[in-house]
Amino acid sequence: MTSNQASPDITRDKIIESAGEVFAEVGFHNATIREICSRAGANVAAVNYHFRDKLGLYTEVLSSCLVTQQTASLEGNLAQLTDPKTALKGLICGWFERNHASGRPAWLARIMAHEMANPTPALDRVTESMGANYQRFRAVAGKLIGLSPDDPRTRMCVHSIVGQILHYSLARPTLERLWPDLNLDDPEWRRAIADHIVDFSLAAMESIAQQGVERSEPLAMDGATQQNTSMFPANGSAFGQTADKPESDPCRAAQNRASVKSAT
Repeated sequence: MTSNQASPDITRDKIIESAGEVFAEVGFHNATIREICSRAGANVAAVNYHFRDKLGLYTEVLSSCLVTQQTASLEGNLAQLTDPKTALKGLICGWFERNHASGRPAWLARIMAHEMANPTPALDRVTESMGANYQRFRAVAGKLIGLSPDDPRTRMCVHSIVGQILHYSLARPTLERLWPDLNLDDPEWRRAIADHIVDFSLAAMESIAQQGVERSEPLAMDGATQQNTSMFPANGSAFGQTADKPESDPCRAAQNRASVKSAT
């Protein structure tokens, strides 16, 4: 291949590299083709030539991120072979570090954070890219609390963990004002926060697991049948509440309201 033949591919790769950085920093909506091309040292027309428009470029960046993530997923699958506490720590610390790292491995985590706050037409693609990690998180959390990965309580544990991780990304400008000493660019700070999220989450899930109540099967949430549809066992919820006060649990109360609405 001659240098003239290679040039378009080199330009294309440079644009993807620069676009990944810009999309990760400011999100799709705030990114500009001019800024991306300036960083890549390319002409604005090159984006139209290679990707048609900004959304096409954004989709290509996501595809590039997915290839990187699939390689990382092999390491994540190895973590499943260890005990669930070790696996959970690996998942949390890995995701937290990617959120605050630099380079291609960090793009997807940051782009996902922007996508959650301000969705784009590529939301389905971004959600698809989250599937593998979401499944691993649910599998590990389910082992820790003794429930199926599909149980609503398992999912709530996972979402609580994810919320802690994303808080330090999405709320970073606010945190820098509320907590001036916080330095998320310092690896020691990031490690300390990630370890805290791990310890905090493990303590909460241990409390749930130690309730010692009878577990129920995965639930149909459409309220279509009254038999075996309670989110929590008849003799008490996973949080130690008794059946004579069902409305004290917001999850059970929400399902009861859904059942009534379906019946009417």
